[in-house]
Amino acid sequence: MRRAMALGVVASILLVAGCADGDELWRGAAAPSASARFEDLSDVIVVGVVDRLPLRSATLVAPDGERVPAYSLDVQSSPIVAPSQAEVIFMASPGVPRQVTRIDVMSSTALIQLPDPTRYAKGWHDWRVELRIGEPGSAGRDVTLEAPKPPR
Repeated sequence: MRRAMALGVVASILLVAGCADGDELWRGAAAPSASARFEDLSDVIVVGVVDRLPLRSATLVAPDGERVPAYSLDVQSSPIVAPSQAEVIFMASPGVPRQVTRIDVMSSTALIQLPDPTRYAKGWHDWRVELRIGEPGSAGRDVTLEAPKPPR
């Protein structure tokens, strides 16, 4: 009996600690974020945006003004959020209902292929990534990101 109570107390502490980590997603209000990076391919920039509004366009802009639009744009609304480790432990207890948490945000991914990887690598500091989040004329906005450092 004491062991079961101790386990319950530990699970409760872990749950409270997991909720107190400052993660805005669990309170239903995700902090907007945008990033540009290289992942698997050395000639494709991956743009990731988490916001209440969808990403509508992503464009790589060269120093001379050349514009390279994203060749792929994917928007997923209200992505499912996995529970924290503390919540998994707590939910493993008998009689605790399982929950799926959804948040009211859009998760967007855009892919931009470099027109000339060698040219980009030589002067990537002078390039930029321009984003349009939301619709023009509404609550949308334009965001400019620094171009990511080439992987090689």
